[in-house]
Amino acid sequence: MKILKTQVEEIKKLNHKIYRLSFKSPYLAKKSEPGQFLHFKINSTILRRPFSIHKIEGQNIFILFKVKGKGTKILSTYKKGDFLDILGPLGKGFKIYPSASVILVAGGIGIAPLLFLAQRIEKGLRFLFFGAESKKELVTLSEFKKLGFKIFVATQDGSEGFKGDVVELLEKEISSLNLSSPLKLYACGPNSMLYNLAQLLKRFPHIEAFASLEQFMGCGVGACLGCVTSTKEGYKRVCKDGPVFNLKEIF
Repeated sequence: MKILKTQVEEIKKLNHKIYRLSFKSPYLAKKSEPGQFLHFKINSTILRRPFSIHKIEGQNIFILFKVKGKGTKILSTYKKGDFLDILGPLGKGFKIYPSASVILVAGGIGIAPLLFLAQRIEKGLRFLFFGAESKKELVTLSEFKKLGFKIFVATQDGSEGFKGDVVELLEKEISSLNLSSPLKLYACGPNSMLYNLAQLLKRFPHIEAFASLEQFMGCGVGACLGCVTSTKEGYKRVCKDGPVFNLKEIF
C-alpha cells in the first residue's frame, strides 16, 4: 500500500450515471488482487472515496463508478491528464480456487469488482448473474462474454432478461446449471441482495460464498472504525478485515 500520484488516462461515460476511469500504475498492476479497493482524494472534498479495482490491462488500472453524491459527481467531470491522488491497494480481496466451478452475482454497480475477478478465473464452468434496475444499467457484459462466462440477466422493469430480482433468477436457474464440486460463489451488491442470497444458499450448503460489502469509509486503513459491520464473530472493519467476507459470517 502506498500513496500514488498519477493522471487520468481516460474517462468514459457508459450511461447517464455510470463512468469508467483509467490511469497507469505499474505498482498497482503488480500488487493488486481482485476484491481490493483504492482510496481516491477527490477535488473539493475532505474524505477520500473508496472504489473497487474494476479491471487491469497491462499497466492500466480501471475503476467503475456511479454518480450518487458530491464526490462521484466531481469525479465524473475529470478529464484526461487531470491529477489523481490514490491510496492503495487496500483491503482483503477474493480467494481464488483454480479448480472450482464459479458463479458471480452482481447487483447494480456491484458489478465493478467482479470483472477483475473474472480476469483471474481462467478455467472451469463460469456463470455471471447480473441484476439491475433496467437495461441501461447492464454495463460491461460484453467483457464477461469475452472471458467465457455464461450470462444471466435480471432487470426490475423487465427491459432485459428476467423481470425481477437477480437472486430470484439464480433460484430459478441454479438447479439446471449442472455444476460440479467444488463450487464457489462471489457476490457484490446492496445488503438486501446479499441477505436474500444468504437465505437462498442455506438450501445449498455445498456452495461456499464470498461477498464484497459496499460500505461508507473514512480512513480506509482500519483506524477510524467508521466502516464496521456486524459479523457472527463480532464487529469487523470492512476496509481492513474485508471488504470481502465469507457470506456466512455476515448473515
